[in-house]
Amino acid sequence: MSRTRPALRPLAVAILAAFSLPALADSASNASKRDERTLEPVEVTGEAVKKVASPKFTAPLLDTPQTLSVIPSDVYLAQGAQNLTDVLRNTPGISFSAGENAFAVGTSNFNLRGFDTSGSIFVDGVRDSGNYGRDVFNLEQVEVAKGPAADYGRGGLSGYVNLVTKTPQLGHFVRGTASLGADEYASGARLRSTFDINQQVGETSALRLNLLLQDGGVPGRDHATSDALGIAPTLALGLGGDTQVILGIQHLKQDNRPDWGVPGAFLPGTVNYDAVAASAGRDNFYGLSSDTDESGSTTAFARIEHAFGNGATLRNQTRWSENDRSAAFTVPFGYNAAAAQVTGQTQFYRRDNSALSNQTDLSLAFSTGALEHQLAVGLEFSREEADALRFGTTTPAPADVLSPDPNRSSPAWPAPTQSASVKIDTLAAFVYDTVQFGERWQLSGGLRAESYDVELGSRVLASNAPNGPDGYEVDETTLGGKLGLVFKPAENASVYASVGVTTLPPGSYLANPDISRTGDNAFPGLNGQNNIDAKPQRAVNHEVGVKWDFNDGRLSTALALFNTERRSIGLAGKEPGVPSSPTTLRGYGKQVVQGVELSLAGRITDAWTIFAGAVFLDSERQHDAYLDAAVREANPNDYGSFLATNGDELAFTPKRSANLWTTYEFDNGFTLGGGVQHVGDSWAGRPDDADRIIPNGRFGKLPGYTVANLMAAYRVSEHWQVRLNVDNVADKTYAVSGNWPMTRVLLGSPRAVLLSASFSY
Repeated sequence: MSRTRPALRPLAVAILAAFSLPALADSASNASKRDERTLEPVEVTGEAVKKVASPKFTAPLLDTPQTLSVIPSDVYLAQGAQNLTDVLRNTPGISFSAGENAFAVGTSNFNLRGFDTSGSIFVDGVRDSGNYGRDVFNLEQVEVAKGPAADYGRGGLSGYVNLVTKTPQLGHFVRGTASLGADEYASGARLRSTFDINQQVGETSALRLNLLLQDGGVPGRDHATSDALGIAPTLALGLGGDTQVILGIQHLKQDNRPDWGVPGAFLPGTVNYDAVAASAGRDNFYGLSSDTDESGSTTAFARIEHAFGNGATLRNQTRWSENDRSAAFTVPFGYNAAAAQVTGQTQFYRRDNSALSNQTDLSLAFSTGALEHQLAVGLEFSREEADALRFGTTTPAPADVLSPDPNRSSPAWPAPTQSASVKIDTLAAFVYDTVQFGERWQLSGGLRAESYDVELGSRVLASNAPNGPDGYEVDETTLGGKLGLVFKPAENASVYASVGVTTLPPGSYLANPDISRTGDNAFPGLNGQNNIDAKPQRAVNHEVGVKWDFNDGRLSTALALFNTERRSIGLAGKEPGVPSSPTTLRGYGKQVVQGVELSLAGRITDAWTIFAGAVFLDSERQHDAYLDAAVREANPNDYGSFLATNGDELAFTPKRSANLWTTYEFDNGFTLGGGVQHVGDSWAGRPDDADRIIPNGRFGKLPGYTVANLMAAYRVSEHWQVRLNVDNVADKTYAVSGNWPMTRVLLGSPRAVLLSASFSY
């Protein structure tokens, strides 16, 4: 299969950037002079974020009894971040797990406090289904809510991630950044340009346009490429008035040659380590030149908001999205030490996701006697659909571990043999309230009721007959929510205790993970936790904490102790001691994660900013000996010589993780910054949502790592700035993830430089 690339080449992008930036800047400057009523745009400048974007949060961050990490754009853009994976490295408790099939490429699959959160990504409060790279070019901030709370619906057993998109503002501005990235390895140079144009139209309307152009390689990886084109126009009417209307569209096209790292034998400290493999170049590419990964994401939304003037605001949002992806990629499947060869496997993926939702919420501020309320109530409707073609795998010629040939013989793209489909309809109602009683006490929380219906389908294309799990239809009505008591010892502080509950009905996560595999692999867990007869899973989180703001609210600190229990996890297996008994639902287990999290964000002084966090946690599987025996009987190779998994830690769940990013701005125009990211080691194994369980120690550990990054910026003039980022300054070789038997690992970036020029008019 031949690979196509976008028409935009690096030279074309550079020419476009060179000629368009000054022209756009002059246009904005002239427009500003023509309109004396122009208001300055609101910019995030290192201050601590005060509130979450969603109206479901009825209290400011300081008084919200929950761990929330809000990552503003000025933090991650100063780091040179380009996608959601880059941004999430700014909050502790995130670990990236390497799934199989389409999840095997990159780090789109991630855990939050030990639990898979890939299906709990939201954009402006709406679930964003589909496995694709989410770019930051049109994002204002990223919100990470930790602990189950059911704010946006099913799942989110340890929290969720909400992406807040940019919207028009009153005023005129044009901003842009052009950057060039490189490293000392054989990877291609990386060119990226972004533009953010805001134009006020009349007294209360504005247009905003965000653009992305990207072309180049992947840090430290030969032959791999990452190209993208994005456009996001938005119109706002009635800004500053009682009624506001915002209409927006975003389209993101990505065309890549994907890479899945190196054999696990390459990395010291892993169970498959081999000295010959470890001597291979870290940039060796074990895929094929014919590998491809193309995705397209298109969204459109309409948001209407009306303020009644008596403390009441009505808001309605309709959002439609379509995410399509087609990929063929070769992974290092195994390693033959005797022959010093890497065995590859080419996997194929083709899937279309679509979603339509409508949300209506009413916010009210009122008093009942001595009680003051901030109330939010609402209704939500959504339909999510996914259709996939399913392919078998093919085996290309083996590759020499020291000198792999990307042009070695490879099988052609096979014809699909099966199809799969998912349709999920959801109707939900919610109520959240913050009640102030007395000068120092608040009660904050609410409930969400959700009626959920899922239809699964699986067919053999040749005969249109059911294959393996021929699908089912199941409906559930669930109830979740949160409740927290807040005591305010001072105006700038809060001490709280809270509980949160969320539910995961059988089959509910199937709109998000991969369904482009053959047989039972397409719908994982149908024997156990996603069995039609399984109980809905529930996660319960208890948390106590303190939040304290300093420096007139410009610096926020927080400390929280938490305990999360994931209950009613269906486990499938064979009846112990009964030959040839079928693999069926045998009972229920539990997973427990508890720990402490600390955070610090904002300005220490006018010139010194900091964004930091750390989490220390323990995780544990809990189930009885009968279930251990049943699971082991069904999958004896997973257990090997190990007899039990009760009491084991969750796979790919490090006990320690921490992040730090800080900058200091000097009077002479220079800004210096840097950061450190630490992730502890973790056991390799199956993820928390898999029926199969891998005992701790069966396939060793994914080693931990600590990397340091540096940044230096200089403000050339009032409008222009240049910046140099150096990632992984010590050029440490480390892996950010691995597959469950550690036969392959995905390496983190080597020492890489990024030179950027930014302007703002």
